[in-house]
Amino acid sequence: MNTTYDVKLGVIQHRTDRETPTFIARWRVAGKPKSKSFRTKGLANAFMSDLRQAAKMGEEFDIATGRRCR
Repeated sequence: MNTTYDVKLGVIQHRTDRETPTFIARWRVAGKPKSKSFRTKGLANAFMSDLRQAAKMGEEFDIATGRRCR
């Protein structure tokens, strides 16, 4: 498993061009863009908060999945 500490957190985008509004969390791991969609802004904010806390604590992130390693 390839891991890195190079994480850049992006913004949460609100997509209204679909039948159901979607919120997309965006971030980069080792320069590779990653994203995950959520039904509510609160869920997207909670997910980004978890990523932010992991990066702040110096945890490693998996390059392939973009998620933190446990």
